[in-house]
Amino acid sequence: MLLNHLRLSFRNLWKNRMLSFLNLLGLSIGIGSVLTLMFSTYAYYVADDNIVDQEQIYYVKTHLADGNDYNEVVYPLLDKTLSSSPEVMAGTHLHGWGNIWLEVGDAEFQKEPNYADPEFFEVFGLPLKHGNQSTALKEKYSIVLTDKVSQQLFGDANPVGKSLIAADTLNLTITGVLEPISPYSSFRMGVLLPNTLLKDNPIFKQQTNWGNSFSPIFLKLRPDSDVGQLESRINQLVQDNYSDPAVISRMELMPHSKMRTDAIPVVGIIIGGNIATSFFVLLLVLVNLLNLNTSTMFRRTKDIAVRKILGGSKKGVITQFCLENGVLVLLSIVISGGLFLGVLLPQLNGVFGADFGTIDFSFTNDYPVVLGAIALGIAVTLVVGVLPALRFVSLPVSQGIKGKIDSAKGNFFLKNAFIILQFSIAILFICVAIILNSQIGFMKDADLGFDREHVIVGNIDLDYKNLDAASSRFNALLNDLKANPYVTNVSTSQAIPSDYYFNYTSFYDANTDTDVRIRRSYTDDSYLKTLKIPIVEGRDFDSALDNGEERSVIINRSAMEAFGWNSIDGKRLKWKNNDSKGHRIVGVMEDFHYQDLQNVVEPLVHYYNKKDDLAAHRYLSVRVVEGQEKAVQDMMTATFAKIDSRKNFAHGYLTDKVSGQYRLIEGMLKTVNIVALLTIFISCLGMFGLISFMAKRRIKEIGVRKVLGAGVLKIAVLLSKDYIILVGIGALIAFPIAWYVMNAWLGSFAYSIDIKWWMFALAALIAFVITSATLSIQAVKSAMVNPVKSLRTE
Repeated sequence: MLLNHLRLSFRNLWKNRMLSFLNLLGLSIGIGSVLTLMFSTYAYYVADDNIVDQEQIYYVKTHLADGNDYNEVVYPLLDKTLSSSPEVMAGTHLHGWGNIWLEVGDAEFQKEPNYADPEFFEVFGLPLKHGNQSTALKEKYSIVLTDKVSQQLFGDANPVGKSLIAADTLNLTITGVLEPISPYSSFRMGVLLPNTLLKDNPIFKQQTNWGNSFSPIFLKLRPDSDVGQLESRINQLVQDNYSDPAVISRMELMPHSKMRTDAIPVVGIIIGGNIATSFFVLLLVLVNLLNLNTSTMFRRTKDIAVRKILGGSKKGVITQFCLENGVLVLLSIVISGGLFLGVLLPQLNGVFGADFGTIDFSFTNDYPVVLGAIALGIAVTLVVGVLPALRFVSLPVSQGIKGKIDSAKGNFFLKNAFIILQFSIAILFICVAIILNSQIGFMKDADLGFDREHVIVGNIDLDYKNLDAASSRFNALLNDLKANPYVTNVSTSQAIPSDYYFNYTSFYDANTDTDVRIRRSYTDDSYLKTLKIPIVEGRDFDSALDNGEERSVIINRSAMEAFGWNSIDGKRLKWKNNDSKGHRIVGVMEDFHYQDLQNVVEPLVHYYNKKDDLAAHRYLSVRVVEGQEKAVQDMMTATFAKIDSRKNFAHGYLTDKVSGQYRLIEGMLKTVNIVALLTIFISCLGMFGLISFMAKRRIKEIGVRKVLGAGVLKIAVLLSKDYIILVGIGALIAFPIAWYVMNAWLGSFAYSIDIKWWMFALAALIAFVITSATLSIQAVKSAMVNPVKSLRTE
């Protein structure tokens, strides 16, 4: 019996091959997109599943009185918390401290290490592939590798007990290898080192006081602990011990599960968007398939009636339609699986891989996704197979055998509601794409307060093996660049716009009783000239005047306003409760956007540093005459090729680095653009099938109208005008939703566009043009049928 049903299913699918193809196409693209979006969401949510008792782990978030916040605290706070809080089972610091070079034999590589306390594995029960958790960080000269680093160095061999050299002098013993970590995990580490290794570092010892917040701390609480009570106790420790507790508003205990979205807020938007988009795309696919199946079944009422006369049951008819749809769904899952693995997943990694890491699909580890796809296929088959069949098997045999289907008109409003829903979703995504594109364009083209054009930026933080020899060649390069007629300015600096360190210092002005937290960086005397940043008061740095023992600084306008100053005359940057003279302020620079436009321009101070201080600066910036960039780049590359360093010299354009700040948002834009096209495409597939069905239902009417003199255009308008009206209704529903959602999203930007009426008009126009083109193809085709043939149709 099943074989007979399958034979009939393939026969009917082939008989209605146009609609079958449309169904297969829409299903394959829709399910493939849903698989991709849901797999990335699944990978995100299971990324930290290997952390034991994650619900008991918290980190401490610092909220400042000025409204800023960060995840670092002062180093001694952890010990005080552990000694005074019985709720805490274990705690650990986890922070960086510069990069470190590791040597194994003749190979050397650089990693940004994470330093943790020996109790790290008591807090985070990360499984080890090799080694023992209880002893992995106990010894001072131990190191734990990630599986990726271990594979690079030792292949599949167990490296525990082997040695490597760190920072040219430290002999470290490998005590553990972590199990593979998902790129979506909150842990993005390469090597793990014990904090005890830093205890002898004089700079580290100097920073581990009650005034410098540089280290996140993590606490594992006992089950059913009172988090609020512990939070109050930590806040009291701050008041009792911090050097200046007045700058702290409060300390907050945050669940570790929120750390990823807290660190990169846009992650939450992306994940939420993935879930919502998957739901809407799946809804579109179902509605589209239901509409197309309904149009098919209107032509099969006689077939259903004959089956009933010959003794066929309703169950048999429904089974037949479920099998037909099951075949389509199975084929679409196979096609969408290939589309997911071969096209969509690589595209997803290309868009977000640089920020979150590349994710791979494994049938062994990701079998829930496979099971989910199968469950989704079964659910779609039942919905689109059973619901339309139930409507038609209930028709009286007398109506069915005559092709009378008037009783089915009761659901006309529901069918139209589905069409409106389809196009509301499609137009909503088009509106989102237009507004998002406008915001990105605004951020990329906005006046940033500096001239980013024709500036070549080279990374000169290369870990030189002989700093004196490197400095000599570098000075020669600086002289050559200054003498080059195509070079207008040369500068070295610790930072450039788009890449300023999160280094802050709080300064105090007794006259205004104001404490201002200012971001700091080091530049030479040509930085402002190279980037064409105006001086609004005072002067720029001058190597002849600022080379003395007293450090000269330049602040930005925001810093001056934060202190409440109208002028810097007689002003100095000083620390609270410190008797030193502080820093001499020689100038005020105009505000410029040294970070992306999602953030306001914060107070900033530049410290003077000599141009040839190769050890202190990270960037070489060169402003060149337009069209002569390559010659200057070649000169820079040739010089650094002769300098012995661990890293390779790389250069690029400042414009690219500034634009690169929006890579993640541009990835979101690409995703939204694809989804917008997908939704309108699937909607139009359904519309195409429906108008084809309507034309066949009204074939005699069309023939009569043509005989009575109606032209092709008039008949085409007759067939398609109702659907155009439905698209218009969908647009009216989508517009306020799009405005509300995007207005809320733009509110997260410090600088954003205003939503204009033309954005909605453009979205509606795009939808109308695509829909009209789709409808016209089938409407004109139906209108051009010979009326003699139409009137003879039974």
